[in-house]
Amino acid sequence: MATSAAESPAALATNVREHLMQIATGFELSACLYVAAKLNIADVLAGGRRSAEDLASTTGTNADALYRVLRALISVGVFAEPEPRIIALSPGAEPLRRNVPGSIHGLVLWGTDPFLIHTTSDLLYSVETGKPAVEHLYGKPAFECIASMPRVQAAFNQGMTAISREFAPAVLDAYDFSGIETLMDVAGGHGYFVGEALKRHPRMKGILLDLPHVVEGAKRTLREMGVDHRCQPVAGDFFEGVPSGADAYYLQHIIHDWDDDHALKILRNIRKALAGRNNGRLLIIDAVLPEGSDPHPAKLLDLVMLTIPGGRERTEPQWHELCANGGFKISHIVPTRVGKSVIEALAAE
Repeated sequence: MATSAAESPAALATNVREHLMQIATGFELSACLYVAAKLNIADVLAGGRRSAEDLASTTGTNADALYRVLRALISVGVFAEPEPRIIALSPGAEPLRRNVPGSIHGLVLWGTDPFLIHTTSDLLYSVETGKPAVEHLYGKPAFECIASMPRVQAAFNQGMTAISREFAPAVLDAYDFSGIETLMDVAGGHGYFVGEALKRHPRMKGILLDLPHVVEGAKRTLREMGVDHRCQPVAGDFFEGVPSGADAYYLQHIIHDWDDDHALKILRNIRKALAGRNNGRLLIIDAVLPEGSDPHPAKLLDLVMLTIPGGRERTEPQWHELCANGGFKISHIVPTRVGKSVIEALAAE
């Protein structure tokens, strides 16, 4: 059978080169997306299409430079250009709007933050040493580093709240929380998830555990959600100890932050907190990596874990081993529609 021009070795080599160059310059699109999210372009365009000059005037930017950034995003389906230099909202940009269902504005701002891009640029250090690049660049562990930079701390908090807004309905739909009397959200940030859980289950009580400065911010969120009378904010450090008093302990995007040694400290502290309590359970919300070469977004997130906090994404066998070493036995794993799973583990005898 004759080989078509599209399948010729020369054409294949060209396609491979183009593919590699798209990967090589992918950071440019991340930077463009950061600019668009930071300037709230999608919100501005929600009122109707605008010229590049109008957008620049509204956002206090240079019209030519802004157009060139938006043109790059338009080329990959984010925003649209119905007429020359006239920019419009597109389905691909809709989730960049703030305060709309399905918004990932805060998550995009965190995922494209210059702090993350700078740290990821030092990936080779992590590959050579197995250590987090953030410590090489900034001289301190990830969360100390983030807390020391107010702008980065604010972006991080917004990103975590955005994750909770995306995860909460998916997790609450996928897993049955109805039998839980008291739910402790461990390192629950500003409390969005536990607040949503309490709203959906009026008889449930909640406890929010996080560091002192985070808990102060959570009090306002819980009050605004109308659940502050049923949720107790508790300041603490899960490496030092986890309070008792709950029959279910919830960890959303927490365990993947840590290597096995640190993760086991958290799990064993929760196991101690559950001592003597019948039917106590642990709920871990994280990715379960496929073991083969199938694509999965958590395979890239795994590199963020490597370079910043020093953690990792895990396969199902790795989750079983980690939980067993921490004093738990996984009872079942429930996938959700957002690509993460609810890993339910019971306290081992």
